[in-house]
Amino acid sequence: MVRSFMVTTQISKIITMQALGPMVLRGAIVGINFAVMIGLATVLGLAAFGELALIWGAALVAAPIISVGAPLLMLRALTDGDGMSVKAVMLQVIIVPAALAVLSGTVAIAIWPTLPWFSILLCAFWINFASCLASAMRALGSVNLSMALRDCGPQIALAIAAMFMRDGQILVLAAFCIGCIALPLSIWAFRSADRLNIIGRHHASPVPSVSLWGTSVLGVGLAQIDIIVGGALLSPTQIGLYAVLRRVANLVALPVSVATWVSANDVSKSYGAGDTIMLQRASRGGSQIAFFAGLILFLCGLCSLAWVAPDGQFVFFILLCCAFIQVVFASGLTVATLCGLAKFAALTRGFSILVYSGCAAFVVGPVSNAGAYLLATSLGSLALWAIVRQQRHIDTSAWSLRSRPEAQWKPS
Repeated sequence: MVRSFMVTTQISKIITMQALGPMVLRGAIVGINFAVMIGLATVLGLAAFGELALIWGAALVAAPIISVGAPLLMLRALTDGDGMSVKAVMLQVIIVPAALAVLSGTVAIAIWPTLPWFSILLCAFWINFASCLASAMRALGSVNLSMALRDCGPQIALAIAAMFMRDGQILVLAAFCIGCIALPLSIWAFRSADRLNIIGRHHASPVPSVSLWGTSVLGVGLAQIDIIVGGALLSPTQIGLYAVLRRVANLVALPVSVATWVSANDVSKSYGAGDTIMLQRASRGGSQIAFFAGLILFLCGLCSLAWVAPDGQFVFFILLCCAFIQVVFASGLTVATLCGLAKFAALTRGFSILVYSGCAAFVVGPVSNAGAYLLATSLGSLALWAIVRQQRHIDTSAWSLRSRPEAQWKPS
């Protein structure tokens, strides 16, 4: 038991050390994304920025819808030792998303004809392509470049497009720019010396996972629902201000992405080996990465309330709390999606969306919109934490950092 404890402690230290570089990079990524959105809001004005936030949010939601969960499926398959065949990669990265983009575009035009669906779905296809490529690059050992591609590439493309285009045509040029970024990187990944270890003719061909698909779709839907629904309920100026405040508040949650990206391999391998002690340690390492940095950012956010416009201070405070909830339960989604509980991740995200949708009837302004979102995300995160604790017998919350629980866990 003492030896096991020492091993798991060493794993935690390694995970934390591995996070230093990605944490710095993540800060740079968030800074770039923040500068892009604030720059767009300044150049376009709050009303036009609110309209752009609506169609950009629609593209972000459409990307996982046409993906059939491919980014998460690839991340799991390429890191747990099974790998994927070239045919399966081509099918899930290109063929299926393209077909679903055409099909869903036909349906979407009939339901909501005022939105530029061609531009939205073209951009969604390339956002999904970049996400799938990032999963493959992560499996090849590229933590930093893959994270930059996934989280920063689309925003940079949007900024470039906004310099030359307006209205829905912004997304067409943004899609072209994402392709120009992703295609050279895909050639690099395909020519990598380690590629045959995870992608090759003799590897497995995993079928699309409904649970992972649902997790992806509902996750992005939950991340954008207060913007999309708020865009219908609030004025363009109100939703523009709300989008800016949400972007700033989301800085608190930036360590969560680092924790997920760094700890994913250890979580997947621990579960594949059936080692509950190592799984708890990997989860705890992810929480350690996210919580302390997130807490500092949360406190900085509270200190900055005095510089926020009076009509946005309470909204900003609520959105800060939303982001901090993600920090507290940072490891829950990683463990659920990589450890056979993806269906529960999807169900709890769907539950959060239902809670927000039920509260939307009472949304009359930015404060009530933020309050509805806080309630929805809090209940969903708490539910997933309870399910993972009951099903996998590990604590994926920041509360696990209060003690050293390894001595209680035994290999399953």
